[in-house]
Amino acid sequence: MHLVEFVFAKPPEAPDLSSDALLAELWAACGPGDGVEHVRVHASRAGARGVAFLLAPDEASAVRRCRTVCRRALALSPALGGWRLAGPVEA
Repeated sequence: MHLVEFVFAKPPEAPDLSSDALLAELWAACGPGDGVEHVRVHASRAGARGVAFLLAPDEASAVRRCRTVCRRALALSPALGGWRLAGPVEA
């Protein structure tokens, strides 16, 4: 199991979201093959910071899986319109 940190940046004009709302959007974006075991997220006026515990063969795979889930959540969720993934970034 690997721990991967992630960061979302939110545009200044976007409404604030609660940590619970962000967590729900992330779980909604998880698929059975993503290997996500646990997610924690903290919302702020600037966006959000979080960590995901993922089952993956190595750290690089875990980072890729986390990035995929985060990008999927951004693409699928109307509540996250205009938000962007600030980390983890491409290695």
